[in-house]
Amino acid sequence: MGLDTATVEWTRPPWRDVAMAIKVCAGTLNGLSVTGDAQHQYQTLHKMYNNCEIVMGNLEIVLIDHTQDLSFLQTIREVTGYILIAMNVFSSLPLQNLRVIRGTQFYEEKYALFVLLNYNPNTTHALRQLGLNQLTE
Repeated sequence: MGLDTATVEWTRPPWRDVAMAIKVCAGTLNGLSVTGDAQHQYQTLHKMYNNCEIVMGNLEIVLIDHTQDLSFLQTIREVTGYILIAMNVFSSLPLQNLRVIRGTQFYEEKYALFVLLNYNPNTTHALRQLGLNQLTE
């Protein structure tokens, strides 16, 4: 006597559906190297991380202008590699839901979080707030 479809569906582990709903995206390994101008960098960043929850690899935010809307980054909860924030001129970074930087890779072989040169000396635009309120490890 076999199980009917309704019984099999009902007994499926509840975590199975939840795990499938998480959006995982690939990270980068470019460091401070960039291709194109600031607009191209932003478009690439948006395409890679829009609605992303887990970055498998490194999150490198480099050469982003103060006029760009980075709110799409607020969905990121975990980065398995390192985070590099460099040569940007925005005032805040919306990573308020980031909980974990695993650090399976390090920037320059020693940093899981590296923040560098995020200001424009000719204007008042500068990084003032990281907003890593949920970061636990």
